[in-house]
Amino acid sequence: MSAKDPGRSHETRVVIDAPIEEVWKAITEARELARWFAPRMSVEPRVGGTVVADWGPGLEWKTTIEVWEPNRHLRLVETRDRTLTAAPVAETLEPRRLVQDFYLEAEGGKTVLRLVHSGFGSSADWDAEYEGTRGGWQVCFYRLRESLERHRGESAHNIHLNAVCYGIEAMAALRRMESAAPTPWQVELRTDLDRCGLLPDRNGSVFGFNIQPTSTGSVAYVEFLLFGQTDAEAARVEREWRGKLAELFPQPSS
Repeated sequence: MSAKDPGRSHETRVVIDAPIEEVWKAITEARELARWFAPRMSVEPRVGGTVVADWGPGLEWKTTIEVWEPNRHLRLVETRDRTLTAAPVAETLEPRRLVQDFYLEAEGGKTVLRLVHSGFGSSADWDAEYEGTRGGWQVCFYRLRESLERHRGESAHNIHLNAVCYGIEAMAALRRMESAAPTPWQVELRTDLDRCGLLPDRNGSVFGFNIQPTSTGSVAYVEFLLFGQTDAEAARVEREWRGKLAELFPQPSS
C-alpha cells in the first residue's frame, strides 16, 4: 500500500445495549472473543502483541496490535499475500498491508462500535476478500450484539464447519444451503453470499452460513452460536451438520 494506492476500505457499525467496558472486553479478551468470533482465540493484550483467530486448517488469522487504547481504539494490522480459505489451495494475492480500526463510543447508555477495515487491493484478485470481509463483519457484529444483549452470562458453543464444493458455483451452493437450513429459522441478515439469523426453538441461538467463491467452485462455511445448550446437545448438532454437509457437497473420489 502506498500514498498513490491507499487501497479500498469498508466500514461496519453496530449499536450495542451494553457498557463500553463490556464491549471492549468482547473484542480484546480471548475468552470473550471465542463466544462470537473464532472458536479458538489467543490475545497478547499490548501494543506489539498478537491476536490469533483460528477456525481450522487454512483459516488461522494472525494480526498484530498497533494501537491499544482501552475503551476507545484498537488497531490490528497484517501483511497478506493470499486468501484465507478452507479450499485445498489458497489463491495468491498482491501483498497488502491490511488494517482493522475498531472505534468505541458511549451513546445514550449504549456503545457504538465502528470498524474500518482498509488496505484491500484495487485489482480484481482482491474482490473476493474485500466483499467477503464486508459481509462477514456484518454477521460477526450481529453475533456479538446477540451475545452481549440477550445472552450475557449464558454458556455459548461456537461451532464452525466448512465444506469444499467442487465444481459448484457460489450461488448454486447458496441455494443448497438455504434448502437445508434448520427450521424454524428467523433470518435477520442477508448479503450476497451470507445468511444469518435466530433459532427460536434453541433459546434464540444464532445460525448462519457464508459461501466463498474459489477457482474450483466454492466453499461453504456454517456457523452455530448455541446459547444455553448442553455440551452433549452441541456435540449432537455438530455431528448432524458434518453429515449434512457431506451429503450436500460430496467430495470427489480419490
